[in-house]
Amino acid sequence: MTKYRSDFKRPWSVMPMRCFVNRELNDSDLRVLGALCAFTNQHGVCWPSSETLMELTALKSRTSIHRSVQKLKKLKYVRQLNPKDYQETASGWKSNRYQVLWEGGEPVPSWEEVQIAKPLQLIQDQDDVHESTGVIGDEETYSHTQASEVCHAYLRAVQQAMGQVRLFDNEIAHARRLATADKDAEVVASATKVVCALALQKRAGVPSLADVARYLDVQ
Repeated sequence: MTKYRSDFKRPWSVMPMRCFVNRELNDSDLRVLGALCAFTNQHGVCWPSSETLMELTALKSRTSIHRSVQKLKKLKYVRQLNPKDYQETASGWKSNRYQVLWEGGEPVPSWEEVQIAKPLQLIQDQDDVHESTGVIGDEETYSHTQASEVCHAYLRAVQQAMGQVRLFDNEIAHARRLATADKDAEVVASATKVVCALALQKRAGVPSLADVARYLDVQ
């Protein structure tokens, strides 16, 4: 069992009651929603990083976090706040601000209502964070992060299966194609092991990530 961290601000999380009767939400979605709610103020505002959400939910990838956040947004349990509504800089926030919707029709919070949520975030999440810590909800940053995860999953799988080292820079372009096709690190790692096993049977060379993409029918 994962030990509860003492630096989390609360030992509890208040969730919208309506989520428990919604059969479209799976266990991961509820865990992500509960983790978001652990950092909200009374107006539902929060901005935990994906690293924080991964640790709190025990989900193993940003892909899983992102997928659940997108579903929660679609089903109107979560609203992503627009930095332009708060006169932020053109680049916005490095860590996206969210509003949990308790009943589904709450108004967009004011600037003051967003600011007073800051003390409820973990110290490392209170201020703008570097993109490498993981930003949830931002498609461009998410796509870049997912491609990196896919590439590293392939590299690890090749090394485990064949004892060979491949170079990140030579494979990242194919990783971007796989990420665009919504193939996550777990899928790519499993496929890489299969492709490596087939290569060993044929006494062929080390398969590239392009070979894995073809196996997954990603053109």
